[in-house]
Amino acid sequence: MKTFKPEMTLDMAVNHLKFIEGESVMNVTPIEMGELSKVFSYCKGEADYVIHFKDNGDSLHKALKIYDMYGTQFLPIPRIHKIGKVENIHFSISDKVSGTPISALEPPQIRGLIPDIVHQFMRIRQIHIGESYEGYGWINPEGKAAHHSWLDYMTSVFDEEQEGFYHGWKNLYESSFLEKDFFEEIYKTMIELVRYSPPERYLVHGDFHLGNMLGENENVTGIVDWEMAMFGDFMLDVSVLHMWYPMLEFPKRLQQAMEQQGFSIPYFEERLLGHQLFKALDGLRFYAKKDDPHSYQFMKNQIMSLLNQ
Repeated sequence: MKTFKPEMTLDMAVNHLKFIEGESVMNVTPIEMGELSKVFSYCKGEADYVIHFKDNGDSLHKALKIYDMYGTQFLPIPRIHKIGKVENIHFSISDKVSGTPISALEPPQIRGLIPDIVHQFMRIRQIHIGESYEGYGWINPEGKAAHHSWLDYMTSVFDEEQEGFYHGWKNLYESSFLEKDFFEEIYKTMIELVRYSPPERYLVHGDFHLGNMLGENENVTGIVDWEMAMFGDFMLDVSVLHMWYPMLEFPKRLQQAMEQQGFSIPYFEERLLGHQLFKALDGLRFYAKKDDPHSYQFMKNQIMSLLNQ
């Protein structure tokens, strides 16, 4: 199985941190988080911090932009102190907020956090983007997105000639276990469902699951990893959380909370299914590229289950 994380041992991280922060760094500890970065917590003085190491620095600058735009006033995003490069590796340093990744908590503790997860999601949904930040899709380090519509963005994700990680990805049909007929059939279904998305733009986290949230008692203390943030349909975030944690019944709880405020979500079921298929297709492609047949089959089973509901 392949890995796309940078090579970074604990000793390497300690050496980099001492160069960046000085000899006073203590208690450097790995944190298992994400597929593309190596993450460590550490102490300096009386404060605790987190450092992310990545091969590419664009997403780190983007996360800083999201913090500058929304973290200081609206959302529980840990403060980002520094972004830079040491030798050939990019890094960002942020506060380590109190709490534990919610995914690591016991089921009763998770259930106690569900009301605040719904509350925090609604806060994200209520953010006014404004005309100063344009476009749909992935937000760049300048706070803008490149696409003219949400559907335009969704189709671009699967362009073969895109730059970066998925350049030439359709070669996976020949070089891996990615099944062309199955993939393209589900893709057509997904596109038809995503057409139900409205033109209104919302801030979308892009990877909204319990591993990217910290909780303490009954409060969400932090929402982290905004590197996939975008402008578009908030139902993408609803779909991600529901796919990985269906036992939370998050879509149902969100609808109830919206109705209590006098709002309804148009074409809720169509948008929910369409965005679940979108994320599942991206998962199939990722696990094929990663050479991870077990996770690939899990994601394929998820798709079949969704279509049989």
